Amino acid sequence: MTAEDMLEPLQALLSLRLHTGEPLSEYELLRWLQEPGQGIFSATALQDTVAMFRAHFLLMHCLYRLRQQWASEQSALLEISALRIQKHPWPDASAATVPDQHDPLAGYYLNLEELQTPEDDINRLLRSFWQRMLLPQDEPDDWNTLELQPPADAGILRLQYRKLAMRHHPDRGGDPERFRAVQSAYQRLRQRYL
Repeated sequence: MTAEDMLEPLQALLSLRLHTGEPLSEYELLRWLQEPGQGIFSATALQDTVAMFRAHFLLMHCLYRLRQQWASEQSALLEISALRIQKHPWPDASAATVPDQHDPLAGYYLNLEELQTPEDDINRLLRSFWQRMLLPQDEPDDWNTLELQPPADAGILRLQYRKLAMRHHPDRGGDPERFRAVQSAYQRLRQRYL
């Protein structure tokens, strides 16, 4: 039995779930696939980086296969993004052209060898993502919020965060806004340097 054969039940479930044309997010589909009625992903599938990557990859792989199937049958178009996954009717014969379904990510997700990406590479991809998303002009403010001067190693950063988090925690009579600012600054610096 090939890997593609083993994924057919997941693809069939997705086809049924998307049948109505209701837009869903990737997260909604992943959570639905975790429910006992589907029995595809375990309850812990989104709790660690590698399991989350693999669940995401398998979902996207099956969605892209479904898109290919529906396009070859000329039965439906499938919109795929993290925030919106939606089945659309195939344009009728009077439509001048079929909307372009080209997606540069399709080749990546259709290659099942990518599912075996090592944990270090997954963490590198996530770190790279966060580094691109974070605004560089926020960095000096983050260091000031944590009352530190760069550079600081991971241990010092973590220790200072814990000290300030305890001092400003609302359950200990601290300021909720200051607590949130400390948490946010630590998360951004952690994504950049750890």
